[in-house]
Amino acid sequence: MSAPGALRELLDFAIEIAHEAGRSTLAYYQTGIEIETKTDLSPVTIADRGAEQLLRARIQRRFPDHAILGEEYGLTGAPGAACRWILDPVDGTQSFIHGVPLYATLIGVEVDGVSQ
Repeated sequence: MSAPGALRELLDFAIEIAHEAGRSTLAYYQTGIEIETKTDLSPVTIADRGAEQLLRARIQRRFPDHAILGEEYGLTGAPGAACRWILDPVDGTQSFIHGVPLYATLIGVEVDGVSQ
């Protein structure tokens, strides 16, 4: 999987779905959405959860044998999967909920345990 063409496919796909998830958060930006508190006392919103669900669905549809580790829903997928996606759907939730445009959708991928 670490061949340059395969890595390029993962990168192109990550960019595509990051833009898609980022656009989905804009529906909630500066709207006064409800803020919940997670067990670690950090804030979470419907924008965080919705964007992660979107990312997970797109990854699972395209790469059903990959694992996914996301900030909102934890680890899913095949144990020992060669590829693992790492998601933070809204990095900068505090900025997001205060209407400051300094947040991003972060996506990483590991191949055989090595960050790409």
